[in-house]
Amino acid sequence: MISLQKGTKIDRFIIEKALNIGGTASIYLALVEGTNKKVAIKFANIDDNMPSHEEVLLQWEAELLQRWDWRHPGILRVYPIPLKDRKPEYVVKAIDIESQPWYMAMEHLQGGSLDDNLKNIQNCPLEWKLELFYQMLLPLAFIHQKGYAHRDIKPSNVVFRYPISPDKIPEPVYIDFALATSGEEQRTIIDNSYTLEYASPERIIRSMPMGDETTGPENVQASDVWSLGVILYEILTGKLLFKGNRDKIRTTIIREQMKLELPITDERGHVLGAFIRAMLNKEPERRPSIKEVIYALEEKFLPPRI
Repeated sequence: MISLQKGTKIDRFIIEKALNIGGTASIYLALVEGTNKKVAIKFANIDDNMPSHEEVLLQWEAELLQRWDWRHPGILRVYPIPLKDRKPEYVVKAIDIESQPWYMAMEHLQGGSLDDNLKNIQNCPLEWKLELFYQMLLPLAFIHQKGYAHRDIKPSNVVFRYPISPDKIPEPVYIDFALATSGEEQRTIIDNSYTLEYASPERIIRSMPMGDETTGPENVQASDVWSLGVILYEILTGKLLFKGNRDKIRTTIIREQMKLELPITDERGHVLGAFIRAMLNKEPERRPSIKEVIYALEEKFLPPRI
């Protein structure tokens, strides 16, 4: 783990406070020296036992996000880091810290994550919730058009650019692209990492012994659609769809039918229930594409919604 004190200077950034200390990375808020501008700094968590796993994920994420054709308002922006007598880089070693971890500088998103805001979202009208989901679909459509998938879609990886307001269009931004893939990279670290509650059945099965021999190549974009279906249920209800211990959740996702209890009793509830069931089809080839979800949402719930 990376533990930094306020005032620690790293290149042109001055650490202010920790934002999130996770398993593979630690994120800090930092001030850009000589300005009043703030950025988020993401460090790879490294130790003596696993010196490369976290570094590989961070470097892969920076490799994707620095590409000119990955710029999108709903995708986290990374900033170039000036280097003396060298071309700026998007991921470098923090030589001012003893362990010299790799790090990258990112935009500071100020609205908190979907996870942080889930309770407040329940006080918003249905139209606002649907607009939020629509705004979440657009960056995914952008990524999917490029042949990639995020593959770690969950409420903590969707962060609002500004604090949410029920009378303003929400601006969700996807973060943490460490597991993003086109399905062709064939990296074991990426293939076997997932968050169980939001993972598709085929992805869980592939991670089991001999699983990749029984399921064939993974449709990575269909796995994203599954995760979005789970999140749509949470947005509408404020509740987790899959609960219990890991074995129970795994069994439910792979074998059992989902029981949806939506707090919407009119025709809109039936339509949204059908939406979620389609996205949570256990057969990936029968799930709708992001494009189909966008068109269906616009047809059934006419914009403008806010």
